[in-house]
Amino acid sequence: MTERNENIVIFPFMAQGHIIAFLGLALQIEQRGYNIIFVNTPINIKKLQQSLPPTSSIRLLEIPFNNSEDDDLPPGVENTDVLPPNLIVNLIKAYVSLKPSFRQLISNLTTDCGGNPPLCIVADIFFGWLAEIAHEFGVFHSIFSCSGAFGLACYYSLWMNLPHLNSNSAAEFSFPDFPESGRFHTTQLAANMLVADGNNPPSVFHRKNLPAWSNSDELLFNSVEELDMIGLAYFRSKLGRLVCPLGPILLPPGK
Repeated sequence: MTERNENIVIFPFMAQGHIIAFLGLALQIEQRGYNIIFVNTPINIKKLQQSLPPTSSIRLLEIPFNNSEDDDLPPGVENTDVLPPNLIVNLIKAYVSLKPSFRQLISNLTTDCGGNPPLCIVADIFFGWLAEIAHEFGVFHSIFSCSGAFGLACYYSLWMNLPHLNSNSAAEFSFPDFPESGRFHTTQLAANMLVADGNNPPSVFHRKNLPAWSNSDELLFNSVEELDMIGLAYFRSKLGRLVCPLGPILLPPGK
């Protein structure tokens, strides 16, 4: 393996399903000789220390997070482990407060490397705001989805269009910009999607975050081209960005 001596920063959302997928991606990238800097909040970093293979040189880097009363979250919460579903969007929104800390983190990494910024930042789908920081430092920015493109395309179109509110049918609807996906039934929607009206907090967040994906340089999916052509084609057309399936991304056996 050739040592490249180039840093790649990885920053997942603070939920186990996201962290596990990002860790699997980090381990695969590490095998190609890159230095991996895995960023997360202190509680999650502590858990990750027990998950890294003994041969891994991935650097775990803490970013401080303190939620406020305005976030409507239990004190000390840093991940979704103990949160009811209705409060998860509050946590996602609260993480926007990490923006100054993340900018400082990248600045420090750049200074520590003699003025050379990281090669790339790979961020979660919920952190659309990170692309702006990456480009401030001239860093390539990627969004990594833990899921396949088809499901995420439905998710994207649902929040942006709220088609179930305008359907002529009382129960069925389709996506106006994704007709290839077929028709859906309102019983298939999660509760927060079913009550979305475009003005409630989840709607406001997603309608700001999702368009920010177009600021990224690349979208990566835990999927394969042959099984996910329709979803991948949606994002290639919708965002006009490089879209790459990388799957399946798995942790090593026993992890």
